[in-house]
Amino acid sequence: MTSSTRRILASTGAAIAVLAAVTGCSGTEAPSEAAAPASATPTETPEQAQARKDAAAAAAKSRQEAAAAEAAKRQAEEAAKKDPATYEQLTDRDFALIAKNPGAAIGRKVVVYGRVTQFDSATGTAQFLARTAPSVPDSVYDYDQNTMVVGDTAALIANVVEDDLVTMHAEVLGSFSYDTQAGGNTTVPKLQVNIIEVTGSA
Repeated sequence: MTSSTRRILASTGAAIAVLAAVTGCSGTEAPSEAAAPASATPTETPEQAQARKDAAAAAAKSRQEAAAAEAAKRQAEEAAKKDPATYEQLTDRDFALIAKNPGAAIGRKVVVYGRVTQFDSATGTAQFLARTAPSVPDSVYDYDQNTMVVGDTAALIANVVEDDLVTMHAEVLGSFSYDTQAGGNTTVPKLQVNIIEVTGSA
């Protein structure tokens, strides 16, 4: 190798060294940097944990109180159903208005008097048909209004039979339609009796 060639190679090597220093390349691939660690999941502080427990306890207590209030309400309603003082005595006009439009009187608690006209296998054991009035008429045949009466329970009216005269404390349920023996159809007031007293027989 001539001295001229050696000078060229030396110059080339020096140039490569300078280029490597400037670019930061060493001729071999540097290993990639390690991935940054993932951020840690936030942890619940003791204060936050206690607040969560307190909120859960308060919600449970609220549900218990609501259930107790609902149970007390139902109990009071059941007690009122058996209290004659919570039912209103009707005038002839009030009774006529209920008979005319029972749907407008749903929920009213009223005292009615009647004569049982049908209580058999056709009506079943939980309801009967009666002729009713807002007061006791002079004649057992003067009960004018045909009415469907449903017992609060079947046991309540188990001892009632056809032709019984009854005093009833009842709630208005609306109207009831049924087919008559003559082949027609009729609509009558429907009552739920909660207290019933048999006062005689026709």
